[in-house]
Amino acid sequence: MRVSWLCGLCLVSCLVKVSLSCSCLPTHLQTDVCQADFAIQATVLSVENSDEYTLRYKVTVHENFTTGKPKPNSVIYILTADNSALCGVSFIIGETYLIVGNVVQGKYRTNSCRGNLKLSALSQFQMSALKTKLYVNNCECEVVLCHGTDCKSKAEFNCPINLSSSRADCYNDNEACTKRGSLCSWTNTTCTL
Repeated sequence: MRVSWLCGLCLVSCLVKVSLSCSCLPTHLQTDVCQADFAIQATVLSVENSDEYTLRYKVTVHENFTTGKPKPNSVIYILTADNSALCGVSFIIGETYLIVGNVVQGKYRTNSCRGNLKLSALSQFQMSALKTKLYVNNCECEVVLCHGTDCKSKAEFNCPINLSSSRADCYNDNEACTKRGSLCSWTNTTCTL
């Protein structure tokens, strides 16, 4: 009886882990960077299990796109969940990434809802906006995601992205929301609502 109860408990705990799923709302890279404690260019050196549900990646920091820590040329550890259902990120050892995340209880943490991308996947504009701190210097401006006619009412003080448009991805790749006088607007006219 006791053995079957323990087997049942193990089965339930496994199902709970599998049945959880990660879902993320779309965000602009500027939003990810502005809401993060760190945004770095780093190469992944190794990975190990930190605990039952957490991986610990050892990375070399090449560049910090925000202010503060971690410092370039430092080696740090970044924690993430061990599977995608728990929003874990799977980094490839030896690859260089933009890693975005927060410091929680003194530890660097990230998840798949953040702007974690291979460096080679960034557009030329995104890389420039990170290096020149265009995103960080305009964090008071808000990128607003909207649908259809709702976007017109969001445009006065913010930078709207109409998710109904086939050009929605264009804003993430080619635009930043910047302060101009008392208003915020897109840097370019490359993308149109």
